Amino acid sequence: MKSLRQIIDRTLLITTILTGSFMVCSAKTTSSSGSIIHFSTIPNARDLGGIQTKNGQHIRRNRLIRSAALSRLTHHDQWLLTKQHRVTVILDFRSTGEIKRAPGLRKSGVRHIHLPIMKEPYFGVHTTSRYAKQLATKQPNFMEQFYQKLILDPHCIKGYRTMFHYLRIQKSGAILYHCTYGKDRTGVATMLILSSLGVPKATIMKNYLVSNRYLKKTTAKEYRRMKRYTHSKTVLRNLKRSKRASPAYLNAAYSAIDRHDGTMKHYLHHQMRLSSHDIQQLRKRYLTK
Repeated sequence: MKSLRQIIDRTLLITTILTGSFMVCSAKTTSSSGSIIHFSTIPNARDLGGIQTKNGQHIRRNRLIRSAALSRLTHHDQWLLTKQHRVTVILDFRSTGEIKRAPGLRKSGVRHIHLPIMKEPYFGVHTTSRYAKQLATKQPNFMEQFYQKLILDPHCIKGYRTMFHYLRIQKSGAILYHCTYGKDRTGVATMLILSSLGVPKATIMKNYLVSNRYLKKTTAKEYRRMKRYTHSKTVLRNLKRSKRASPAYLNAAYSAIDRHDGTMKHYLHHQMRLSSHDIQQLRKRYLTK
């Protein structure tokens, strides 16, 4: 009987140690990028829960999720979304053309809201040959210009403003927002959301750059496809520029905000129309006490 007790005690001790180690490892993954959601077919899906604000609070888990497009989801993926992460609202930033080409999740109990950030109805939809022609004429700083447009264009502003409306009324469950790759339109959305919640710029930048890790395979696949079509150095160089997350891109968005409104606080107030009460409400909804 004594040896049995010793075995049980050792088992409990080992379990405690292993569990503690797992919790420590999990906590490390939420420092700036949140925690990755391991879908079968969808890259770059992350729960922002665990990200720390300037005053030491953290974003609640299963409340804010950023992602790439939710097409081709398996039954297990759908279970992860609706049951484990409790997603009840999806904001789809893609154009009408992008959605027609790759329809997103339509599931009972989940509200799908089409919120196109770009005005062009077929933005992001093109054949390889057409895309190559577009890339051949791009200037080296075209991505910086695109990020500035996301910040300054009236249609883009209206889209992100509407996003905050849904964030303010989301009392429970998770709200998931996405574009095609979860990098550019979603990256700027995340910058604005995290800024409103009081997350430092350095953390926001780290969160943004993590897309490079999770989109690595997707980017390599698209590069190989384009290289089979053309060996133009300009086209391939600009393709790489368009598919990566770069500090210069997000900094271009910050610079546009500084030039147009002076500070992020003023931009959120004047362009996103968030009052001090709205900011307090957002922080109450999405941050730990």
